[in-house]
Amino acid sequence: MLACVPCASYEAAELTPAVERLLEPWGGFAALVRPGMTVFLKPNMLSAKSPAAAATTHPAVVEVVAAACRARGARVVIGDSPPLTMKRVEDFWEATGYRAAADRAGAELVALEREPAREITVTGPRGPLALRITDWYWRADLVINLCKLKTHNLTVLTGAVKNHFGLVPGLQKAQLHLRLPRATEFGALLADLAAAVPMGLHVMDGIVGMDGNGPAGGRPVPTGVLLAARDPVTVDLGASAVAGIEPADQPILRQCRARGWGPASLDEVVRHGDDPRRWRFAGFQVPAVPLLYRVPEPLFNVLRRFIWARPALVPARCIRCGACARVCAARAAELGRDGVRFRYGRCISCFCCLEVCPVEAIAMRSSPLIQVALYLRAWKRKLQGRSV
Repeated sequence: MLACVPCASYEAAELTPAVERLLEPWGGFAALVRPGMTVFLKPNMLSAKSPAAAATTHPAVVEVVAAACRARGARVVIGDSPPLTMKRVEDFWEATGYRAAADRAGAELVALEREPAREITVTGPRGPLALRITDWYWRADLVINLCKLKTHNLTVLTGAVKNHFGLVPGLQKAQLHLRLPRATEFGALLADLAAAVPMGLHVMDGIVGMDGNGPAGGRPVPTGVLLAARDPVTVDLGASAVAGIEPADQPILRQCRARGWGPASLDEVVRHGDDPRRWRFAGFQVPAVPLLYRVPEPLFNVLRRFIWARPALVPARCIRCGACARVCAARAAELGRDGVRFRYGRCISCFCCLEVCPVEAIAMRSSPLIQVALYLRAWKRKLQGRSV
């Protein structure tokens, strides 16, 4: 079951009834939340940016869900593990509007890096992999995934499945990028992780999404929808329809399908409310898919010289804060007198540096072959009536 409800504003007068309609297939909050429960809300709190940047789950969505759970007698805890390279987590809460939203709703904010964690083992793309997961996942009676509709320079889209990655607190996330640099392997890890730690409900903030250079420096776009399901793959299929991106072009959804986890397409989904395909955003800008990651392993080292996507400095914007250098697990970013310098021989193109840059001083550059491929893809979409 996929619920899709149009919503054009974060104002409570429109947002609150829209969220209530969104949850009708599951009996609403009255059926999901009981007095005395602990509800853990897991938003996407990627960057210490204002809600207008569309880099995070909007605080209004967090507040509406938290307030509804509180009204039914539940304790509500809100937590995520953003890249804490520049600021304390309290600064993230202030910049994103989460502090004010939690205070109004009567909810608690927690810094997952400071909380206990438990170790689990997932299948892993190269064999069993040990991960530490925040203890709040098990301490809560209900976990609600509050994800954001955004592009991502490595995984094409980031949504409900990808948002599970924030359950892994601390620097382990950067080390996993280093260990699994290819998009196919990283997508497999995310599919395994989401299957291992299922959440009870997934709600996607697609009122204002992000396209282009996501997940932090893209363009806010008025996609105008809310999506919900009990499994994350279904939500991400709805987001793909809104963005006009085929599931087969996304490493995460390809890996989910390979594992037989979740529906393979919207044709297998029962829909409540609108069909998300009706809300396809014309002009949605798709990030460059690093074609190198889709090449068979024996050709990887040969073709990487000709097919690449990597970060590049925008010198006029750099404030020499060093956030990119601190987050880079591959030690490919170095802070110098004139700003950051990238050592591309070490770079794994995970784009964590781009995610944490507070002033959007890092852009993604691609090789001429990828630019040609993107140009041909754009023409193909136009010929098929699917304009970019």
